[in-house]
Amino acid sequence: MSISVMKRVAAEAAPTTVLLWLVLAASAYAGDYQLEPTGSSLKFTAVQQGATFESRFGHFTADIRFDPAQPANGRITARIDLGSVDTGNTERDEVLKTADWFAIGRWPEAVFSAEQIVAVDTGFEARGTLSLRDARQPATLRFTWTPSVEGQPARLVGSATLERLTFGVGQGDWRDTAYVGNTVKVQVDVRLVKAVSKQ
Repeated sequence: MSISVMKRVAAEAAPTTVLLWLVLAASAYAGDYQLEPTGSSLKFTAVQQGATFESRFGHFTADIRFDPAQPANGRITARIDLGSVDTGNTERDEVLKTADWFAIGRWPEAVFSAEQIVAVDTGFEARGTLSLRDARQPATLRFTWTPSVEGQPARLVGSATLERLTFGVGQGDWRDTAYVGNTVKVQVDVRLVKAVSKQ
């Protein structure tokens, strides 16, 4: 509805009717979602000495505003506890936490923030910024959306491809991509529930 039409409706309607219309218009938006940890996962795959390994982060949060009918109004903020990395190899996990890699002593979390969401042929793209270590670089999350049905959580499934050296992940000898590949693929599969109102 255009602004001009909204003004005309407001001018012609009684105050009570206008108030009711505004409430209904606000409630029509899908609203805000928060992460439901059960069943949610954040993983990445990389290559070490020619072999692909998969890792996960045990702790992360996500605050999402999204309506598939109005993607331009959406936004995503995700915070990842880098210290919760789990590659299935304790020694490798500890190395990833050091100053040459995630440097969790200085930068304990990574943050993905996107305020531009657009519809594409395969679903949607959230175009934003990833803050990792002391770098802030553009990042795009491509995802599909399954709305909540019969009380079940909504579901967002997506992926992104990153280059670790762009974020300074892997210093010194670890910059050698012959040992650890530069490309990192991120997979997101999260369940989301309506956020509790703060009012």
